[in-house]
Amino acid sequence: MIAARDGGVRGTPSRVAVASAAGLVAVLAGPIARAQAFTVLTEGKSAAFTRDAAAGTGSARIRVAADPGLVQLLDPTVCPASAHVRIASYPTATNLVTGGPEVALPCERWHRVPGGWQYDDRAGDAGGVTRLRYTTTALALDASGPAFPAVVGPVGFVQLSLRVGEKRLLVRFHGFTRNDERRVESRPASREAAAGERAFWATLGGAADQSDRAIALLRRAVERDRNDGRAWFLLGMMGLWRYELEVPDPRRADAPGTREIVAADRALDRAARLLWSGDRGDSRVPGFAAAARYKAAVALGDEPAVEAAIADMRRLADVNPLFNTFIPFGLGPVEPPRSARYAYVLHLLDVAFPAIAGVCADQGEICFNDGFAPHNLEGTLVLFGDLFAKGGRVEDARRSYLTAAAVGEKGGWNGAFVDRARALADTVDERAALYADGDPWNDPPFTDLGGEGNCAYCHNR
Repeated sequence: MIAARDGGVRGTPSRVAVASAAGLVAVLAGPIARAQAFTVLTEGKSAAFTRDAAAGTGSARIRVAADPGLVQLLDPTVCPASAHVRIASYPTATNLVTGGPEVALPCERWHRVPGGWQYDDRAGDAGGVTRLRYTTTALALDASGPAFPAVVGPVGFVQLSLRVGEKRLLVRFHGFTRNDERRVESRPASREAAAGERAFWATLGGAADQSDRAIALLRRAVERDRNDGRAWFLLGMMGLWRYELEVPDPRRADAPGTREIVAADRALDRAARLLWSGDRGDSRVPGFAAAARYKAAVALGDEPAVEAAIADMRRLADVNPLFNTFIPFGLGPVEPPRSARYAYVLHLLDVAFPAIAGVCADQGEICFNDGFAPHNLEGTLVLFGDLFAKGGRVEDARRSYLTAAAVGEKGGWNGAFVDRARALADTVDERAALYADGDPWNDPPFTDLGGEGNCAYCHNR
């Protein structure tokens, strides 16, 4: 799908880049919906999905315990139907989010139960959902029959979305005890892992900085269960978030920062071994691990390790072209703008992303703002602007910054981020000159939107 092996820039870069940027603006020119608020449920979650290939049928059983996200419920009996469900998965075979459409659950099939409501439909006419219990103490869903689009393993994750009125609940399953074509079954997380994941999303979403709490809980979770790949992943990503917040330039990492990124690297390496086997699981995880390994190698001044990490990034971009092609953009703040490594970054922008555009059309969770990153577009476009600016492509950079601001203004992005994106467009000539002057120590920081940390620009709600 995407030729990521070749580090050279093909064709005429300026002409390709303009076409790419223009195409990207065209994609974004349609109606931009405001980011929808969502709550991630983590407490006591478990799931099992079966598939009978011969019969063409499947089933789902999803359970969540008394999560804080269930304390306040909205009435699903308001007509016309105000409750909608979608079960989606991320099959290893495609590395694309797939599943049936979001389906409305008819309001007349709901009835009151202690603590909330329950939906019953033995025939499963609406997306195969036969029962859904929606209370302050539990969320439980059963689905089966011909209307249910079976989950086809192996997968990287499975996700339930329940939307009631303006409230959206998300439950995602990553670690599995079984993950094959016939059955996908999640491994239950500990209370520490559930609470740690909740603190993780509160931090990335901008509700509160709970990074210390998240790291403490997740460390306890992996001490309890060394094979909890999801807890290892969140621990590593929380450390990476803190490192990037405290150390905008990996070449200037101090001793505490170096310890932070080395710990994140080790946690993500462990997560990659548990969540990706080489032919099944979530192939995005080793991509994140390679990015952390690169930053740690830069901080330590270990050039052979830098080379090895970059080689891993390139290899993993072939394994998962749509997602992992983003990973080498981490080279942008570090590598000199006229280097072969930076030429590879520009190659990805000029060649890889035009090829991705067609695949992105129905991949709202990966490419747009429909998933756990409600401002994915805006943050990505600011990063593209920085990459173009460092490469001396000021018009492409200005276009990216201004598109980020326009999309963000329509989509409810943080107003300070919108203003800063416009300011970056106004000062792009000066920034490009500093990148090009041969002095790497006066380079403007990347994704400089106000000290929130790189992850926050996409995940802040």
